[in-house]
Amino acid sequence: PEVGVESVDSTCFGRNYFNSLEVDESIDDNERKAVLAEVSTLKKIAADYHHPEVVVEFVDPTVFGRNYFKSAEVVDADREQVLADAAALKELATDYYRPEVGVESVDSTCFGRNYFNSLESDGNIDNERKTIFAEAAALKKLATDYHHPEVGVESADPTCFGRNYFKSAQVDADREQVLADAAAFQKIATDYHHPEVGVESVDSTC
Repeated sequence: PEVGVESVDSTCFGRNYFNSLEVDESIDDNERKAVLAEVSTLKKIAADYHHPEVVVEFVDPTVFGRNYFKSAEVVDADREQVLADAAALKELATDYYRPEVGVESVDSTCFGRNYFNSLESDGNIDNERKTIFAEAAALKKLATDYHHPEVGVESADPTCFGRNYFKSAQVDADREQVLADAAAFQKIATDYHHPEVGVESVDSTC
């Protein structure tokens, strides 16, 4: 790069035939000033890019302008609204990162009563409250039983011990058949685990 560019092309030194000497001087000066201004601006932008520690200084008067159609009261109200929104967002962020802080609500709508429900319907509310408490207690018991499998299952539902009205003493025969099948399965399992016991068969077809 230290070797400069050399050019002897005649078109580099040409002059426009239609531009007189007076016009050329004014045009060249204006273009030279515009080019130098753009180069200076580009140089400043490059310097700011490579030096982020330099703060940005801006004194454009439009930054501090006031809207003609807005009075001072409107501007103050907007500022207060912005500050209130920022405070609310800050509180939400704090509550999100601090779950140990309980939720407090004093909104009147949380304690409102339906206009169409009269005082006579309080009985229904009590019934619903009792139902909700009973369901919560049942869910709590299920969760406790799930986490403590060592606790046996106790059931006193009478339907577990009921007898079908349309079945007679045949139920006893079915029970005996089930017990016989269970005994046969038990004998087969014993023979499988004790191969040293021989197979005995007295079936005439054998």
